[in-house]
Amino acid sequence: MKVSDIENIISPMMTSFRSVYGNLTDSTISIIHDINLHIHRQEGKQLRPLLSFLSACCCGFDPNSTSPHPLYSIASAIELLHNSTLLHDDVVDESTVRRGNPTINSIWGNKTAVLVGDYYLAKVMQTVNAIGNNDITRIINDATIKMCEGELLQQQCCGKYDIPEETYIEIIAKKTAEFMSACCRIGAIIASASRSDVETLADYGMHIGKAFQMRDDLLDYYPSSVTGKPRGNDIREHKANLPLIAFFKSCPLDTKEKIAALLEKNTLSDEETALICDTVMSDTSWSSVVGQLEELLDSAKSIALRLPENKYRNAMIELSEILKISKK
Repeated sequence: MKVSDIENIISPMMTSFRSVYGNLTDSTISIIHDINLHIHRQEGKQLRPLLSFLSACCCGFDPNSTSPHPLYSIASAIELLHNSTLLHDDVVDESTVRRGNPTINSIWGNKTAVLVGDYYLAKVMQTVNAIGNNDITRIINDATIKMCEGELLQQQCCGKYDIPEETYIEIIAKKTAEFMSACCRIGAIIASASRSDVETLADYGMHIGKAFQMRDDLLDYYPSSVTGKPRGNDIREHKANLPLIAFFKSCPLDTKEKIAALLEKNTLSDEETALICDTVMSDTSWSSVVGQLEELLDSAKSIALRLPENKYRNAMIELSEILKISKK
């Protein structure tokens, strides 16, 4: 099963969501319209609204409910907030490719990318405020603050590969997991779920979010032929991630010195990046990091099992299996 198969379980909701999302991002300003089209052509898994929908349905929300139910506006705001952060991230990281396509900043320039990211963020605030639910407004505000803190903590740790694993976990919790937890919490609140189910779903989202980011960090070491993405982006940007942190703790001194010398370079060639990736993946620490990912996903599955049994809960359990990767 793939994420797209899980999406099919709530396909009417995803159809309504995409309609509302398209209306939310539409603009008469031609440059915004063109950028919207570019982003829509390369949409990712839209996992965050998907988590909100599954959480809501898991707690009794009718999946046949269509727009203008506020859940679709909230889910659209969630996806727009995510895209806003991606635009800003690409500027900060000086990225030229995302999901196999040129980034907004590489086509229209940094200034335009930042301004459109700000425009998206303003649309998010406008949408959430119009719904008039103080709890949801607070949850989204808190998640946004946490994301910024996570990104800044990651910047603070750039080029440092001896940071504690706990610091790495704090980074991925703030920059990714808190937002996914918020998405699950919001879906449960919209469905008028019990306090217990709201907290269970928020806990599930936190574990899935950490696992999702850890998995993404692991996949960064795989060849482009496997992932469809440039290999070693984090390494090129001198970001400390768990595979590299664990590697430096376990590898022989001569190997550590060799890789450290490469990482000190401002610019790495494709061959040097591949060498670092291959070396890290061949170290004994690699399987232990993959094992940590598996533990997170198994914990998410155990948490989901506390929810009422239905196909939406089962889809959330299945998601925890889909995100696993081989230790080899």
